[in-house]
Amino acid sequence: MSTNTPVKALFSKCSLPISVKLQTALLKHINTQPNQSGDHFTLNFRDTTYSAEAGGYHPVEIALQKDSAERWSILYITDFAYMGNYYPELERSVDFDIGNNMAFFTGVGWQAIDAYEVNDFYKIWESNFLSYLDMESYDQIEVSS
Repeated sequence: MSTNTPVKALFSKCSLPISVKLQTALLKHINTQPNQSGDHFTLNFRDTTYSAEAGGYHPVEIALQKDSAERWSILYITDFAYMGNYYPELERSVDFDIGNNMAFFTGVGWQAIDAYEVNDFYKIWESNFLSYLDMESYDQIEVSS
């Protein structure tokens, strides 16, 4: 990442109000990779103590892709949670499928990503996620290309 280029200029326009703080955090993790020549990265943020019994911080997966103009696009942001009473399983809880302009919420299902309520929810979700990053709640962060 060039120190002269504003972070916002390194990302394609998005239908969600993705903050510069989140964009900066994602690039920071991508830039820790020894081989940064790829154009597609998936970041996984995990609290390894998270369980159905004890709770904890939900695992989050974020995929990014770089276009021919060297601008990043966030393809999706997925938040996972344990669901079920007797045999809980880790399932998708929230999914911002930016590439397809759709959003999924457990109990609601799929809806257009540009719906007013989706933007409001996204802002709260992102604020919480960035707080968890600041608190170092995720003890396992993996970047794959």
